[in-house]
Amino acid sequence: MEFDLLRHKQPVLMRKQLQGKFTGLFVWVLMRFMTVTNVVAGSNSVSDTCQHPEPPIITGSARAICRNELVTLTASGCAGTVIWSNGDTGNVLTEKPQLTTKYTAICRAKQGCISCFAEVWKVTVSTPAAPLVTPSSRLVCPYENVTLTASNCAGTVHWLSPDGDDKISGLIWQGRLRQTTTFQATCEQNSCISNPSVIVSIQVAVPATPIIAADKRELCVGQSVQLTASGCIGSVLWTDGGKGAVRIVMPDRTTTFRAICQMGSCKSDSSAQLTVLVRKAESQPGLLTTVTNGCPFQTADLSRAIPEGSNARSYAFRTEPLLNSTIVESPGAVLAGTYYIFGRNQDGCYTTPASVSVTITPCLNAIPPCLSNPATVAITLDSFDWSKGDVRLIAQLRGATSQPAWQSDGGGVFTNTGLQAHYWLSETDRQQRSITFTLSVPDPDGGGPCAGASAQRIIVAPSPEIVGLSMNIAEPTWVAEGTSHFVDLTYQLTAVNMGTHQLTNIKIGDDLTAAFSGTGALIKTVTIRSDNSLKISETYTGRGTDTTLIDGGNLPVGGQAQAWITVRLDVSQASMLTFSNKAIIQAIDATGRLCLDRSTSGTNADPDNNGNPGDNDEPTSVTLQSSRLEANETVFVPEGFSPNGDGVNDLFVIQHVPVGVRVQLGIYNRWGNLVYQHEDYKNDWDGRANQGIRTPDTGQTLPDGTYYYQVRLSDGREFVRFLTLAR
Repeated sequence: MEFDLLRHKQPVLMRKQLQGKFTGLFVWVLMRFMTVTNVVAGSNSVSDTCQHPEPPIITGSARAICRNELVTLTASGCAGTVIWSNGDTGNVLTEKPQLTTKYTAICRAKQGCISCFAEVWKVTVSTPAAPLVTPSSRLVCPYENVTLTASNCAGTVHWLSPDGDDKISGLIWQGRLRQTTTFQATCEQNSCISNPSVIVSIQVAVPATPIIAADKRELCVGQSVQLTASGCIGSVLWTDGGKGAVRIVMPDRTTTFRAICQMGSCKSDSSAQLTVLVRKAESQPGLLTTVTNGCPFQTADLSRAIPEGSNARSYAFRTEPLLNSTIVESPGAVLAGTYYIFGRNQDGCYTTPASVSVTITPCLNAIPPCLSNPATVAITLDSFDWSKGDVRLIAQLRGATSQPAWQSDGGGVFTNTGLQAHYWLSETDRQQRSITFTLSVPDPDGGGPCAGASAQRIIVAPSPEIVGLSMNIAEPTWVAEGTSHFVDLTYQLTAVNMGTHQLTNIKIGDDLTAAFSGTGALIKTVTIRSDNSLKISETYTGRGTDTTLIDGGNLPVGGQAQAWITVRLDVSQASMLTFSNKAIIQAIDATGRLCLDRSTSGTNADPDNNGNPGDNDEPTSVTLQSSRLEANETVFVPEGFSPNGDGVNDLFVIQHVPVGVRVQLGIYNRWGNLVYQHEDYKNDWDGRANQGIRTPDTGQTLPDGTYYYQVRLSDGREFVRFLTLAR
């Protein structure tokens, strides 16, 4: 009779305790629990004589704090042992939560005899995020004005000077700097101060004087020379009015060049003088000054003006006395007019031009000019940028041609026609991935014997060479080294070739300083491994300039390659326990083009499956639940797992168990019912119940949620804590 009374009173008692506390996922479990009799007896035979204690009552010193402030929680009303949701035991819990955290506790009278969950005490950590500081320039001249702007702060921004002074407030800092200076800012909101922002360094320096050079110091009129300026990280300004670190010029006389480096309003000293000697053009040897046609042709041959035995190696025919003027496309059949002939010797130097006057004498039974010089056209591709949608074409006209006309079979627009055409791609062009261009000239004599001409050129889109990168993080592992405790974070990076040709020269970079140092965590060691298709950089540390961890390798079409980074951290002095990491990958495609991608969190570089991994770049984040490890805890028990069949973290795995030590595992749901038990656990629990309440599905799969575990080792140690089951 005593047992029957206990069995019927207990669900009513639990219902009162839990009413209004848990909804959603746990409601149906609660309802099923209320309809099943003899639950306690079915869960654990020990509970036949167990008088379950009342849940403890939690009170605390605060419900809202700033980061790094302490909060003290007290559990009363428990005659046994209070076990908190973070694994600590005792009536009083003092914590320094880094994130908003919910605390609860149970009261354990004896093994298997535990209370329901206490009313949750939520501690809201309202510390704002650190501001984002953007400088107007990272390199300025002495006493040049600089502006820093802080964003991502809804409160008050405080600027930290190098000595730590934070008297200057406001979203903008302005001033003039005498020397290189570093800046940080904090955000104050609701009396809480954020962590300092990432350090921004403004370098103060006079621009370095550029060093200039030429690929040749002596040339002929009409030849070009390449000028280069090195050592300038600003803008290079030349004394002849030109700009740029690399220039190609064609001086018509001996010229002296100098250059300066300019950054903002600050200019360097002038470079050393560079003189390019331009040799004068030699006089043109005697050419005939007039040329006429020979009947029955109504065109003349300009080459008849060149005497036999000429010393020139070649000749150039132009319509004006300048080398850069229009070329005479068909010098063997020209119409009446004045033309200019340049000779060129074996050194590549041109002579002065000689003018030749062409006269055409009418002939009986004359052959029309368009027959002796028929129209021909050709198309040359000047430049093509598919990503920008920009196509530039050049028309080559020979013979009796005029009025060139351009057409395309696409939907784009010609913004320039004539001898040089400029075409912008349409969306239709991009979808069909090829455009046919047609260049035509009209019939020069209408209904006569001559004909017009046309040519076609097909422009095909480059193969879509695409590289993607994902970054997944394993469960953190705590390790002990003497009296110190560290955490190992292991990242799995997966590179994938999503294009149509092999990718070569794979490079992957990961800046660990950006991921961890800003939070105050110290990087102790970094280890890397990869599969055979990737080459590990021997100098990688993840810090400073050594941020390239993979420096070579190939990816076939559809191929994948993986690398793993394990970072050992000391987080004992960290200001926060959430870390975000992001890597970048680059590769060379079959055309020599550089492909890039930033990593996205998880194991799929293209989680939205749109064929473009470039629009997926979510950082890979992890939050540690504690900054310390208990001194006697050499065994690692995970705080959760995801038995969803994806091959990652599908089993509840207890690590670092000494050889020969047996593990006894018990899993309890939120109502204190034993749902899984094994006396000799072999790391094979996949989230299915084998005790107590059964779930409705035939697989006996437990619902996602929070559970309480008891791990007992045969050497006498015991671990009790909460875990999360999330698929």
